[in-house]
Amino acid sequence: MSRAAIVACGLVAAPLSVLAAGTGLPAPATTAASAWSMLFDIDTRFTSWSGTRGTPNVYDLGTPGRGSLFYMPMALQIVGKPNPDLKLELMARTGWVDARQNSGGGLAGRVSALTDTLVSGTMTYLGMPGIQPFVSINANLPTGAANLRGTGAFARMDPDLVEVPNFGEGFNLGGTLGANIPVGEFTLLTASVSHTWRGPYTRDPVTGFGDPDNRMQPGSSSSASLQVAHMLGALLIKAGATYIINTATRIDGTYINRPGETIALTASAGYTWNPDHNTTLSASFSRTNPNLIFDPAIPAAVREAFNSNSNAVRLRLDHSYRLTEQWMVGAFVSWFNRDANAYVPTSGAFSPAKSKWAVGGSARYQVTQNAALTLRAEHFWVHQRSRPDVVDPFLGPFPGTAIPALSYTGWTVSLGGTITY
Repeated sequence: MSRAAIVACGLVAAPLSVLAAGTGLPAPATTAASAWSMLFDIDTRFTSWSGTRGTPNVYDLGTPGRGSLFYMPMALQIVGKPNPDLKLELMARTGWVDARQNSGGGLAGRVSALTDTLVSGTMTYLGMPGIQPFVSINANLPTGAANLRGTGAFARMDPDLVEVPNFGEGFNLGGTLGANIPVGEFTLLTASVSHTWRGPYTRDPVTGFGDPDNRMQPGSSSSASLQVAHMLGALLIKAGATYIINTATRIDGTYINRPGETIALTASAGYTWNPDHNTTLSASFSRTNPNLIFDPAIPAAVREAFNSNSNAVRLRLDHSYRLTEQWMVGAFVSWFNRDANAYVPTSGAFSPAKSKWAVGGSARYQVTQNAALTLRAEHFWVHQRSRPDVVDPFLGPFPGTAIPALSYTGWTVSLGGTITY
């Protein structure tokens, strides 16, 4: 999903602060009495995993596999009203990452670097009865490490095992145009269209260790999104749909493929049992069609004969309990399944088909009215399906590229703080 599409999906959250009142859900820092507010959030997250093989797991000798990721994201958000009819939201987010993989077969690498910096601005017009139009501009600033030297490339890990699989890309610029449309007192619709232009960048070779660096030219993406939220007593229901199309990805100027169209569906239901207990069930489904590849015999772009992309399903159940005015605890269980390879255009690689279970808990302490600390812990299990030899539609199968069934386990712990002004 493009960053512009993600921003568009998230815009529904702010107007829902009115619907969330009295449900036990976290309330935003902005109040009617304050024209401007600022929020600073910082987190420290550590993930450790071990399993049958390392990444990329086509390396037969990469057994067993293990790795770790320390990630410290930080974000600053400013929200305010220059006048009663105009709302501005400004955000900047960056972070520091230390990634290590120490698997067999030579898959040993480490990267310590900044991540890319995301900046965005959203302007919402509040002076039009019955509709709140907004426009958002967001950019990815290439402050991270896209080109990893030597064995540092082996610090890239499976995106289903660690939160940050890649450490940088090019300059991206996206825009979103949409509107919040209240329907009655308890329903809100949000419709938007987005486009993201992804700039080229140089990175370490995607073809193999020791080859020359490659010039990545990821395609642009466009999306349309529709979200709805409805408050029914103590029940808050949300649903959404996003449709995404992409242009072709090129490496060193050569057409590689055009990722298939994606449809993403989301839904959630949160119920407040009483002021201290809240339960939320959320689900998402996405389908990405097979890629278009270049057939030199025609010559033209054609659909791949095999399913190079996937259906992905995610379910999550959360429950939170307020112990005191200062303490809140929570627990969750989640399940994820991808039925086939998913192509990641920004890295020029596939994420394999797999399923993942996770359980975890959290504790939040409200230090002062404007400051809070949150501790989280999660344990996960991943099962990756076996895969036969890769088959090129023109060259046939590549012997030795088959992968057996793989298994992984891991932990993620985090400690973060939030300050509002």
